[in-house]
Amino acid sequence: MDNTFIINVTHRQNETWQGSVTWADQKKTEYFRSELELLKLMEEAMQNEHLEIS
Repeated sequence: MDNTFIINVTHRQNETWQGSVTWADQKKTEYFRSELELLKLMEEAMQNEHLEIS
């Protein structure tokens, strides 16, 4: 299964993005307050999928 993320940046504050990320295949949405938080959410999703497949 491929991970497809829909990223919606709602605004930029303090030199970073805020918004939401949606997992297209699961229709799950999480909100993030920085690019680092966004990357962590995406990394977690990909690791969880890898664990489920193994």
